[in-house]
Amino acid sequence: MPVPVPSPPWPETPSNTSLIKMIIYRPALRPKNRHLQSILASARWRLWPLRHNNPVKQHQKAELIETELATLQGFYSPHPQGHDNIAILIHGWEGSAESTYLQLMAHHLFAAGISVYRLNLRDHGDSHHLNEDLFHSCRLPEVVAALQQLNQRFQNHQRYLIGFSLGGNFAVRAAAAKELNYSGVFAVSPPVNPQNSMQAIESSKLYGTYFLRKWKRSLYKKQRLFPHLFEGTDWQSQNNLQSLTEALVLKHTEYSTTSDYFYGYSLTPELIKNINNPTQIITAWDDPVIPFADFSTIDRLANIKLITTPHGGHCGFIKNWRLQSWVEEYIINEITS
Repeated sequence: MPVPVPSPPWPETPSNTSLIKMIIYRPALRPKNRHLQSILASARWRLWPLRHNNPVKQHQKAELIETELATLQGFYSPHPQGHDNIAILIHGWEGSAESTYLQLMAHHLFAAGISVYRLNLRDHGDSHHLNEDLFHSCRLPEVVAALQQLNQRFQNHQRYLIGFSLGGNFAVRAAAAKELNYSGVFAVSPPVNPQNSMQAIESSKLYGTYFLRKWKRSLYKKQRLFPHLFEGTDWQSQNNLQSLTEALVLKHTEYSTTSDYFYGYSLTPELIKNINNPTQIITAWDDPVIPFADFSTIDRLANIKLITTPHGGHCGFIKNWRLQSWVEEYIINEITS
């Protein structure tokens, strides 16, 4: 249950004025360690209970969503009972429709009678061959175009959009697109100020090494498919995320500086004011890669709620040693209540 808003014990906490709209939940999460919470979010062994019976996978149809801007890959799992609710899920950076947190969210939605559509962003999962140009986080128009197509297809459904991490950032930006309408949008642990998030990741050897390794692995896939894209780019020698971002942004985007690029997908006050769908942002005070102070941009608007917990790490919110997540329970309760 939500509790009255106190001053959270975090040095980067926004001022009390900006917290008036914030709703705090205090689920009994275990473990308390924010790094362990973040690691467990993607731990493959959490999928062990689904190894012999995974209804989402059993009912899924692999599809391509073709628009004028891009071809994106999706996995549609219609509920056999034909309910009129559908949830569209978007993974985080260098994740995919197969990411642990996304599969488990899909599993619990499906168990609640909700059809599920898991969308892969460009160059994520097994989709590097579908588009020649590289993925970057400012490619919102192609995601909106794909979501438009899904909205038209499922126009008789109650539609929900759920994103995790960078996928949550895309979901919030999509919530401000006038072409899209949803019964609810949920963004779990989204980066608000990507420059600050990059600095937080880089400040940790654990997260910096993890994301650099995953990004380079993705780029090697892309280079094998489209070697001409990388001519004159010494990206392999870059040994941190900031320098690799600079090397690729200048060559493969319309932005001339990384600052402009990061601002291009920031959740700015102007963007927040344009949100026209009921939206909930869910984050933990102790997220190690999303500074909590960044959420001071979330204004007090009727269509947006900021849901916070003292613990939970990045996309974790693990509530017990059976590795179940509170955030799945919360979102399903919001949809079905």
